[in-house]
Amino acid sequence: MLKFSMELCYPQPDVKTLSVGTLGPKETSSEQTLNYLISQWKLQQISVNSHLFDSFTDLKESLLQYQIDLALVPHAYERINDFYMEPRFKLGFIFTYPTPVYGLAKRKNEEIVLENCTLVTHPAPLPLLPYLLPGDLNQNKIKIKFVNSTSVAAIHLKQGLADLAITNENALREHDLEFISQYGKIDMSWSLFHKKENTMIQDIYLP
Repeated sequence: MLKFSMELCYPQPDVKTLSVGTLGPKETSSEQTLNYLISQWKLQQISVNSHLFDSFTDLKESLLQYQIDLALVPHAYERINDFYMEPRFKLGFIFTYPTPVYGLAKRKNEEIVLENCTLVTHPAPLPLLPYLLPGDLNQNKIKIKFVNSTSVAAIHLKQGLADLAITNENALREHDLEFISQYGKIDMSWSLFHKKENTMIQDIYLP
């Protein structure tokens, strides 16, 4: 069986505190994964200051400006090459961790006419839409609006800016919405990036 492992490359020697950023707002898949990492770092007596950004562009700029030590990026991000091809960045770690359950959400106690409705979603989970809609519904009859995260999609739905949203179960609960159909969790891979200067190799274990 093919096995792969790597060591986490920290941006400073003898690290005791880390500042780590990823995509926000609260209850994104990225935040859930960051919280998992934080739980593992605590086992190594490393404290973490977490930062949530409105976009991955803002996350990248923050890392460039030394405002954070590490940037957490999912491989579903359509412009992750902006991180890999940035000459001042180094890949510190790569791993897999599942997302929350994804599904098609609506506001509670409201009836939805699917045809000609407005759906809001982050671009990455849009390919799930055919699996979330009734089989006899033409996807082209739905107006689609894009936002920066599944959590923002849930916020827009709650505010009445859309009729439906592709979102995750954490954001669903946060904004008191309900699924009309579910896809499940996504087996996601993730990268941690840092600036190239003053690197040090240290082990990390992710069970």
